[in-house]
Amino acid sequence: MKRTCLVALLLFATALPAADGPWVIDAEFWAAPRSGQAVLAEPALRTAIDTLMFREESSRLLIRYPGGETGQLWAEELRAWLIALGIPSSRIKTRPGGVRNDQLLLSVVP
Repeated sequence: MKRTCLVALLLFATALPAADGPWVIDAEFWAAPRSGQAVLAEPALRTAIDTLMFREESSRLLIRYPGGETGQLWAEELRAWLIALGIPSSRIKTRPGGVRNDQLLLSVVP
């Protein structure tokens, strides 16, 4: 009985995302045509979304983007895709700076 409970607990623990990020979205992602399916197929985004959904409702997905127009456009487009896929807009925050010019950095924050 103890062994069965331990195995079940370990299986459940591995199903939950463990880290709160950061996850990186490279500029290569923006070079390809995007769709809802492509957004969900990006491993870093999938992990970030799964992590956010397993956290309490007060947690937020923070999108850090490079300063400037291009970085802001990337962040706003990603935010729009996430909202279109069902993530509440109140759970998504964007912030400029703190990342390379060719990346977005995602993390889940309390």
